[in-house]
Amino acid sequence: MIINQKGWTVLNIAKIGLIGISGFGSIHLRSIEQLQRKMVDLRAIVATSYEKNKEVIDRLTSQGVKYYQDYRLMLENHKDLDFVAISTPIHLHAPMAIDAMERGFNVLLEKPPAVTIQDIDTIIETKKRTGKICGVNFQNTSGKAFRKLLEYIKEGRLGRIKSIIGVGRWKRDESYYQRNAWAGKLIVDGNYVLDGTINNPLAHLLNNELIIAETSEENGGVPQKVTAELYHGHKIEGEDTACVRIITKTGIEVYFYSTLCNREEEPPYIMIEAEKAKAYWTFANRFKIEYIDGSTEEFDGGHEDLFVNMYINMVEHLFEGKQLYCPLEVTRNFVLASNGAFESSGCVYGIPDEYLEISNENGKIYTYIKNIKEIIDEAAISKKLFSEIGVLWAKQTEEFDLVDYCCFSMFKR
Repeated sequence: MIINQKGWTVLNIAKIGLIGISGFGSIHLRSIEQLQRKMVDLRAIVATSYEKNKEVIDRLTSQGVKYYQDYRLMLENHKDLDFVAISTPIHLHAPMAIDAMERGFNVLLEKPPAVTIQDIDTIIETKKRTGKICGVNFQNTSGKAFRKLLEYIKEGRLGRIKSIIGVGRWKRDESYYQRNAWAGKLIVDGNYVLDGTINNPLAHLLNNELIIAETSEENGGVPQKVTAELYHGHKIEGEDTACVRIITKTGIEVYFYSTLCNREEEPPYIMIEAEKAKAYWTFANRFKIEYIDGSTEEFDGGHEDLFVNMYINMVEHLFEGKQLYCPLEVTRNFVLASNGAFESSGCVYGIPDEYLEISNENGKIYTYIKNIKEIIDEAAISKKLFSEIGVLWAKQTEEFDLVDYCCFSMFKR
């Protein structure tokens, strides 16, 4: 038994391997190193390019960590790993997770766990068949404020939930879409990526909305009908701006509004309308509840490293049986909603140049959609899509029925 530096009792130190150390993998590595020899023991890493990662690889190998260019060799040579973390390009998540579990390894999988409903279903089937554990690194499920809010919902303090509204407004420059081969793409090398606000930077927002809905009642987070409008201001294939309306199996209305063409970075937030209260939760790790009796309640979770939280949670689940913050199965609703959004929109619509503003800020080129902040505010308050509030560049789309939906096959010829 070990008492770690945070005062928690740990039954063992988890032996782990990390697949992917550059890009987002560097954040995984940072989290692991904060816990190294306290809760985890990094035994092996995988990076396809030595030259690109030479400094990091040399530093880690000097500490006894084994380096591999092929993840399969790592799995073959380190059968005693307690789990492997997978932080690779989006289209590799599903095949690598499936392969790792079939080889006998537990997995911490970077989000999104899969791009298509058929892939997430295959991962879930593999998990059940192999008896392995698979957590998904939707780190925004780990903050104290979100965990406490879920407890309140489960206890019925808010009453039955009627609607959930999520708003995410960030800004990204052109280099964001040049950082790798799949950024902003729909398909890469014949594999689905669907990279955009829904599946990548603001995926946490939609996933948390659906977890809230599912926590409130069984099947509350299962998308049944979706109407979505997907757009891009940047010259990319995928979407950088979206509005989505989801009706779940139990009738909860879930709204998702996102953009990467805002003039400033704003903390994404979720508003909940329920029978007994209204609640407001923000990525800043805080929430406020206003009850119908006039009383209010606020909670501030303070500063937390949400990525480190996910590793701690995985270790404590493995060795102490604590509940996973984001188990694989709960993310199926997210993938289903994502696929439904693309099916409903039919394509990703380019926003005409007259509604855009290109700005050079200290050498960085940003694309802004004129008045997007006000557009999203109006849509969110009225719980409507952009076309329904008369936005001139918006395209009206059709509702898509997700009952018995089992295969995404758009865009491929």
